Amino acid sequence: MDNYIAKLKEYLPKIEEFLTSVLLEETTVTVTNTEMREVGALLESLKKDDVYLFAKETNSEVDVLIILDNEWFALLSSIMLGVEERSLNEVTKDLLKKFTDELYTTLSKSLTEDGIEVAIEDIEVMKLSNLEAMLGHTEYQANSLEVEGLADENVHGIILFGNPEARPVAEEPEPEESEAEMETAAGNEMSNGEVEEQISGSYIEFEDFGEDTLDLVSEDGKSMDMLRDVEMNVSVELGRIELPLGRVLQLAKGSVIELDKLAGEPVDILVNGQRIAQGEVVVIDEHFGVRISSLVTTRQQLVKIN
Repeated sequence: MDNYIAKLKEYLPKIEEFLTSVLLEETTVTVTNTEMREVGALLESLKKDDVYLFAKETNSEVDVLIILDNEWFALLSSIMLGVEERSLNEVTKDLLKKFTDELYTTLSKSLTEDGIEVAIEDIEVMKLSNLEAMLGHTEYQANSLEVEGLADENVHGIILFGNPEARPVAEEPEPEESEAEMETAAGNEMSNGEVEEQISGSYIEFEDFGEDTLDLVSEDGKSMDMLRDVEMNVSVELGRIELPLGRVLQLAKGSVIELDKLAGEPVDILVNGQRIAQGEVVVIDEHFGVRISSLVTTRQQLVKIN
């Protein structure tokens, strides 16, 4: 447990850097208190309207729980979406999921560089009423955090790690009935006048296909003939970029969007959204065109589909 606490304090600058890049405000994160909490006392101290993010670290089988106070709803939604939300709904749930996934990705890179392998299962955003059933420890290390710079008043959060040595005592499973005991019980039920339900089935024969049926995998080319009149959308993709809704709403005439491709890189040629080739942009009689420079092989397409 001391290792978790030490690493948390060591990576506070990374957390500050992440919050600053996402929320566009200079932040300072401080660990204000560290203590062990029994699960019962922990649950009694929690507030219904706070944010609860739960995950399990599979390498050590330790619960990881992040609790953010209610103010985080408004902070994240107003900065990242441009619309202020103050409760858990589908919008804020997706926003919190994306926020914590990006935070985990940022921290896991630094941990991997330091030789620490961390495997977090899917982070779940949940209500307090659903939390108790997820907790797998009887004791948790609670680290209280205070974040300065995001609002007029400091906002708070708690990161909890389950104590690996504090787990509920497993109940002994009930002994299974032997086959002889099960047969005896079934016989007793029959002797009490219950009629055994008879289940019957019948064999169904299907009509054979005739010789004139089109063979979709024949070598004479018929397998493609039936697809010649199918219309498909062909598009050329210059590049991509992901923007939060708040940035999109700020776009105006004259705004410049920087794409993920460098000048001179080949563009992608897509058929129904799937990349089949790459090429270079050309101009033909005052019209743009694309000259194919390479094709995606069938093997590559099948690997992508699989």
